[in-house]
Amino acid sequence: MPTNVPIEFQEAEAKFDAASTDEERLAALIEMKSNAPSHKGAEKLRSEINKKIATLKSKVERLKTSSTKKGSAPTMYVKKDGIGQIVIMGMPNTGKSWLLNKLVGKVLAEEADYEFATFEPVPGMAPYEGGSLQMVELPAIVEGSSKGRVQGKEIISLARNADSIIILGKKEQRDIVANELKESKIFLNKSRPPIEVKVSTFRGIQISGKEHLGFSEEKLIEYLKNTGFANATVIITGKIETIEDVIEALDNSIVYKKALFLDARNVTDALLPELKDHIFTTLNKVLVYTKKPGKDVEMVDPMALVKGATLEDLAKHLHKDFAKKLKFAKVWGSTKFPGQRVGPDFELQNKDVVEINI
Repeated sequence: MPTNVPIEFQEAEAKFDAASTDEERLAALIEMKSNAPSHKGAEKLRSEINKKIATLKSKVERLKTSSTKKGSAPTMYVKKDGIGQIVIMGMPNTGKSWLLNKLVGKVLAEEADYEFATFEPVPGMAPYEGGSLQMVELPAIVEGSSKGRVQGKEIISLARNADSIIILGKKEQRDIVANELKESKIFLNKSRPPIEVKVSTFRGIQISGKEHLGFSEEKLIEYLKNTGFANATVIITGKIETIEDVIEALDNSIVYKKALFLDARNVTDALLPELKDHIFTTLNKVLVYTKKPGKDVEMVDPMALVKGATLEDLAKHLHKDFAKKLKFAKVWGSTKFPGQRVGPDFELQNKDVVEINI
């Protein structure tokens, strides 16, 4: 910002920084424009303000239009596409647009040096192994987003729906974003505690796996009875350290997401291929290519399946009738020898090539 701006401009800028709604920010920007210096040295400043006003005015008008429709409310949504949907999150000016553009290979989002340049999700397809990763840049997260500040709840809802998350910024900035997600019951890089509680038709509480409990069995039973599980079957398959682990496991509103934490300043062009590999690992999927009998495989348009998927799962994914008629398939890649015949229960691995015979 030029140092010779009038005090009225500085006051308007302070209003913009403190604004919690789009309407308040727009009003502050218009006030900044009217008080901006008119000399040639301030041309860039006036241009940036005009861009912000145009973008924000368009957004406000769009949201007003959608909110007046019967039964509708302004929301953010991006339909999933490609191998998986990965959202790029961060506080203002942490390189989200820059990373999106680099991964996709073309300019989709404006790379600006002012805050809140991105007001709505910007999706793009990043080429990967013959397919595409759907990258979605989200508007900036700030402290209080989980409580609704600066459309925070709508932004975070996109993260909840995504397959995985990239969080950009310095460590303290990434920690703020992660905390806002946790406050919204999105837990990163962890799994639901390994305890399952089911209502039972038998009287009392039966517990399997008591040896994994880090506290007394009596304390667990007392807690379950106090929360409405008078008759239940409890299955514990891993370490349960505290009663808080049980509370978390029973909270079905919590979702668990894989996340990468990055400082965009450390990402170079040379590292982008490796970064895409890391992004793919967060999806917990395998890519499988199919070929027709007697034809060469084209390593394009892979099927993205959940890790642990079998040949039968692939057949169902291709067509529901394939699984019924499936006899065997030939697989190249993870088998003992190329083109080995395998049955429906064969577990597919990443980059396997499959020729289905029915």
